[in-house]
Amino acid sequence: MDIRGYETGPIKADAAFTADFAIPDEIPVQGLVDMVEIERRSMDVRPGMRHKYTPLRFDPATGARQVGGRYLFDTWEHAVDYNAFTSQELEFEPGVKFWDRPFFLGVDRHLWRVTGAHDFTPLATTHYATRLERWTYAGEHVQRLLELAWPTVRENAGRQGLASVWLLFQPEEEQIGIVTAVARADMEGMDPAQAASRSITALEHNESVGRFLPAGLGSEKVFDRTSLILSMWLPRSRLAGGAPSAFPTAPVHPLPRLAEQQPA
Repeated sequence: MDIRGYETGPIKADAAFTADFAIPDEIPVQGLVDMVEIERRSMDVRPGMRHKYTPLRFDPATGARQVGGRYLFDTWEHAVDYNAFTSQELEFEPGVKFWDRPFFLGVDRHLWRVTGAHDFTPLATTHYATRLERWTYAGEHVQRLLELAWPTVRENAGRQGLASVWLLFQPEEEQIGIVTAVARADMEGMDPAQAASRSITALEHNESVGRFLPAGLGSEKVFDRTSLILSMWLPRSRLAGGAPSAFPTAPVHPLPRLAEQQPA
């Protein structure tokens, strides 16, 4: 796969966007993959998007299919624009705004300021599973405190062998977020499903880099979800003439049954 435009190291991104929701069982995984890919072509053209992880997790208690998005944007204004576009303009079914679709169950979405983000390994070829953690906080000067904590968070994420880490905050909601990603587990001697299971389990049980959050903020965890990455949107690669998207968990999950997007 010809993927272009993504380097390892510090990521220049001022804003992030996350969304989490469930979808009904009657939508098969193949249908979900096809829907995400065809709808990407109307969504990743919004300005400023660096990339998106599309998570997929099956709730261990109920079997519910939990999906959503983990996005990075170059500026806060572009993240706000994306939220407004998807909330107020975008319709794939006439008269139904994107987030109001009846098969999006329990939508929970947030705009974030980015304190720091770093890819330790190549995004498009190694990122395989992702974890989103959120905390509420009650202290003051959160931006400055997180800036001081970021080098420690980043360095320890690297020591743990993570593929990526983002440190986020939402001052209006008084929340802190951390997104992490890992590469696929070593597949030698394992079939793809075993490797997928090992990958998601390893990330889920990793000691959280959230332990390095400033103690003075009184952080309390309110959300923790680890998912395989069903697809990645790669607008930088598309604009550079490369592949517009990638599907890290194939063949555990299917590839889209669509004609490839042709370069503009």
